[in-house]
Amino acid sequence: MNAATVLMLLAAGAVSWVLRVVAITVLPAARLPTVARRLLDHAGPAALAAMVGAAVAGGLALPDLAVRLPVLAGAAVAAIVAWRRRGLVLPVVAGLAVTWLLATL
Repeated sequence: MNAATVLMLLAAGAVSWVLRVVAITVLPAARLPTVARRLLDHAGPAALAAMVGAAVAGGLALPDLAVRLPVLAGAAVAAIVAWRRRGLVLPVVAGLAVTWLLATL
């Protein structure tokens, strides 16, 4: 990787960070309308679902089921735990544990 590429990546990261910090400091959640605050409650689960969806979709591109099985099983376990229990931590931990366990076997 050349210096221009590294500088471009660092600049993009800095711009992204500044935009996030400015959005949080200039417009805190307490000043948002009620509807927007309710939508923010779903931001964490939506981001997690996007990451899991990308992992599962990427796993589907692999031709061998043995390679995809840990990710698919972990996603299924995380979905079941999330459906039965409230919160974000327990489904993530359960899904990662199942994925890790199956990947190490």
